[in-house]
Amino acid sequence: MRLADSPTASAATLTPSVPASAVATATAVAPGIWIGVERADEDRLPQLETVLPDKLSLNGATPLSAAPIARALALFQRGGEGDPGPVLALGGDGGLRELDNIGLTRVTDRHGNEQSALDDTALSPDGRMAAFPQRDEVVVVDLTDATSRRWRVPGFNEIVSWRPDGVTLVVEQDEAVYLVDSDTGRVRHTPYPGFGTVAGGEPGTDLYRLHNPSSQVAELTRWDTSGTLLNRMRPRLAVGTGEWWGTRWLRGGRIAGDVFGAGGPRPYADVIEAEVIVVLDAETGQLAAGLVLPGMDRWTGCCQVMGWYDEDTVLFASRGRPSRLLAWRVSRGELLRVADLPDNAMVALGDLRRG
Repeated sequence: MRLADSPTASAATLTPSVPASAVATATAVAPGIWIGVERADEDRLPQLETVLPDKLSLNGATPLSAAPIARALALFQRGGEGDPGPVLALGGDGGLRELDNIGLTRVTDRHGNEQSALDDTALSPDGRMAAFPQRDEVVVVDLTDATSRRWRVPGFNEIVSWRPDGVTLVVEQDEAVYLVDSDTGRVRHTPYPGFGTVAGGEPGTDLYRLHNPSSQVAELTRWDTSGTLLNRMRPRLAVGTGEWWGTRWLRGGRIAGDVFGAGGPRPYADVIEAEVIVVLDAETGQLAAGLVLPGMDRWTGCCQVMGWYDEDTVLFASRGRPSRLLAWRVSRGELLRVADLPDNAMVALGDLRRG
């Protein structure tokens, strides 16, 4: 896509891993800032070859208790109103398993709002374990033998994410955050408030929080394992308003997240409303890159970041009908299709690299 009045616009360069006939996928409008494609053009994007099938389904699952898996590539659960149904795991063997005999209920906050038990941070870094928030407890499932443990964490637990060590869980409530050892159930209260924890990273990395003290201001803080505040930053965005949505993900010293893009300074020409995938330098809080996703048929929070494929490639969901998992190669602005997602389903991804 090319905008006529975009300054110094240039098409992204395709790598040899995609067909030479593939359409140009993004347009540069400023250093590090790219314009993506309309939703209608996403099915024309070149394919990124991963371990996932081209189309992900919620049908045909067998009980996990009858056929445990060595690791999961992804987890799924139906979203929306009504019974969300069971959590499903896509195994490395290509088979779909139902996490049976674990008795998960909907997650409820202190105001009575409900959501599915599955969040995009549920799967451990090695794909062998899954963790789910529940009222007054956290449920940890070993996918390799279909066993589960229930650790007591009093309160309205809403989000559970894995630290890079693959053992420590970050359990977030409205007014508190706890670190829980998934092996022993040991619980430790942290000094920082709930929500905004950045997921992902490498073993040994500090914990980051990126949240909105107000609708127009974002704050990035860095904490060591003892709970000491190391740094506080106010990221300045050249795109978006600073209203962050969904989970933020750390990889290789950079943090990727989804920001609502209406309002604020816009170096992206005639795009009035959009979602923006933003990448920040984790040490400075400065904007490293931004991908503007135009289209009036997108809604706020439509394009949740799902993690990093590698240190230069962000995975994100383009929600709608159909919903798609897409990839953005940050350094070149290249967009790639990964897989079609089940409509109206929560998804957690594992390591999707081949080999």
